Amino acid sequence: MVWAGSGTAWASVGWGEPVAEVLTSLGWHVSVVPWGDPAAEHQGRPGVLHVFTGGLEPVSSGTAAMADRLDAVRAGLAAADADRASVVGICLGAQMIAAVSGDVLPEAVPGGGEVGTTTLRGRGVPDVHVATAHVQQVPASYLRTPGVRLTWTDEVSTVQGFTVGPRVAGVQFHPELCVVEAGWAGAAFTDLLTVPAAVGARGPLDPARSLGSVLALAGAQRVVRTLAA
Repeated sequence: MVWAGSGTAWASVGWGEPVAEVLTSLGWHVSVVPWGDPAAEHQGRPGVLHVFTGGLEPVSSGTAAMADRLDAVRAGLAAADADRASVVGICLGAQMIAAVSGDVLPEAVPGGGEVGTTTLRGRGVPDVHVATAHVQQVPASYLRTPGVRLTWTDEVSTVQGFTVGPRVAGVQFHPELCVVEAGWAGAAFTDLLTVPAAVGARGPLDPARSLGSVLALAGAQRVVRTLAA
């Protein structure tokens, strides 16, 4: 289940579509829940991977759509805690996971954020070359939440990636975007906001590999196999 965030990544392309495309290429059967659809019947659905994508509406917006999506995150985390689902959050999705599981709201990125491509340092996992576009971030204080482990970091945002137990992973970056898509998303993002360019990635972007690494941290394949057995 891909729970799409608000707005578009670039012209006429929603935040859920690039994620769905990469997941499909990895062999997943994908359903996309548009922003504004509560999809109550799928909240906390067991035996599936729940992916909460990037988006433009902030966690603290207070809208009905955000409240519904936070409910979906909460239900997904409960299913993951019961070892019955896996949850991945990307950018806004990671911020929603932190808000629900750690009661911490996103904070502004010092220096104004980053956009483009970058290389992140792994903490117990390999470094990754990825797309990035954010002005808000999961605060470092979230790392004090029981069960949270840091997975990726850089000089711009301390918490570029994390896990919460064996079934939940969040990333501040965009593992689903190739270098061309990173350019499109970056241009669209800077049309809305003035954002500093990220330090360029030191290697090629490989969305299948980078998103696959995030899925592995969330135990995505294991939970599906276990519940299908």
